[in-house]
Amino acid sequence: MRSLLVFTLITLLAGLLRAQSTNASLSGRVTDPSKAVITGAQVSAINAGTSLRYESVTNSSGQYYLTNLPPGAYRLEIEKAGFKKLIKPDVTLPGQERSGKTGGAAK
Repeated sequence: MRSLLVFTLITLLAGLLRAQSTNASLSGRVTDPSKAVITGAQVSAINAGTSLRYESVTNSSGQYYLTNLPPGAYRLEIEKAGFKKLIKPDVTLPGQERSGKTGGAAK
């Protein structure tokens, strides 16, 4: 079996969320140990509290996007035939803070 998928960048995409949303997004890039991108890998974020599964597949650049995830603790699993499954436990997604302009002077 080929080398473990060992490299994934996880980023919260706070800037791409709607101002009213309290949900989070998760994205990243999956590569092998030589930093070659892995296309068509199944990426799953499993909510620890509800066991709900959110899924994505890496694109031609090895990137994946999971949007509209409720805040909470998740387990991230990445799978691709010919590679060992990668599990990242304890991925915490905080809620998106509401953004908006405040008017007036501080008191």
